[in-house]
Amino acid sequence: MKIIKVIDSKGNVYDSIRCLCREKKFSKTSVLRNINKRGFYISDGVKYFILNEMEIGSDIVKEATPIEKENIATADQEYQNYLSAKKTNFEYFKFDSQCLKTGEKYAIALFSDAHIEETVHKESVLGLNEYNTNVAKYRIERYFVGLSECLKKDNVNSLVFACLGDIISGFIHDSLQQENGMTPPEAVLFGQSLIVSGLKYLTIQNPNVGISFIGVYGNHSRVTKKIQYDNGFKLSYEYIMYQNIKSICELSGMNIQFNLPQSEIALLDMPDGNRFLFFHGYQIKSGGTGTVCGIYPSLNRLSMKWDKIFKQNKIYLGHFHNIISIPNATVNGSIIGYNAFAMSNGMAFEEPAQVYELYDDKIGYLLTRKIYCK
Repeated sequence: MKIIKVIDSKGNVYDSIRCLCREKKFSKTSVLRNINKRGFYISDGVKYFILNEMEIGSDIVKEATPIEKENIATADQEYQNYLSAKKTNFEYFKFDSQCLKTGEKYAIALFSDAHIEETVHKESVLGLNEYNTNVAKYRIERYFVGLSECLKKDNVNSLVFACLGDIISGFIHDSLQQENGMTPPEAVLFGQSLIVSGLKYLTIQNPNVGISFIGVYGNHSRVTKKIQYDNGFKLSYEYIMYQNIKSICELSGMNIQFNLPQSEIALLDMPDGNRFLFFHGYQIKSGGTGTVCGIYPSLNRLSMKWDKIFKQNKIYLGHFHNIISIPNATVNGSIIGYNAFAMSNGMAFEEPAQVYELYDDKIGYLLTRKIYCK
């Protein structure tokens, strides 16, 4: 009759696995599983190996094989290292959470380039996108729900909600007159209902967050063929939309502050000293985001020119349907997403998304986040 003996890395021999488990209070199942899988069982830095089979009644104890000797020596060295590590002086420091000095957090949420009444046929963009008024409603709902979750997650105290234009597409191109799902007046009514509903949702879900609304008009909402600068607000459907949104919110009892400039630029001074400029983005002339350098050179030039006048910390804009964030400027994405014009001009593909940026009034800028709308 043969039995299996066990030896550990310290040289102790056990008559059987059962004896080992009884003495050390090991689980026999665990010991057998590890020995079968790895060739040894380890506990508290000590390894246990199977010794050669022993004949019962024999006075001869067979010597461990060379491989077992090597394993035992290695295990013994590991055990000595384990004991040495346990003796190493080590000090745990107690960290005080009070050392984290932060101020109130405020967020800037951009909302632009929804083009809510425009139609994108999926066949025209090889299946990359599809858009109509029903999709627009769904994506805007996704946006406001996502924005609300960001405000909760980041413990935001105040929100700057910046509408940067092109909420509607208008009739500035023949194709829009032919394909749009609504006329511009219908789109204004639809758009203001969606935005007011979103703001109402934010106030209900985040009752302790103060909201400031900024509204600048885009290039698509104009009633003229070309952009006019002196009286642009008078010729913009979106300026009317923003005024309607303000009236509806006030009548509904929503405590929202409104900044609706007649200028194409909105200037905002924050309590922490930051100064921000908001505009649509048609002021930047470039080959678009599909070129090698994209809009970076033009973006930087315009930012530096305005900095000489307004001394702003950052500019925010839309128009280009691609999210870009650099230290002195942030460009918003779009809700409509990829269309035939973008594909024909080789512009970069981007999923529908809007920009959300978080600030701490003591620390400063914290992060830029995309709120996906698809």
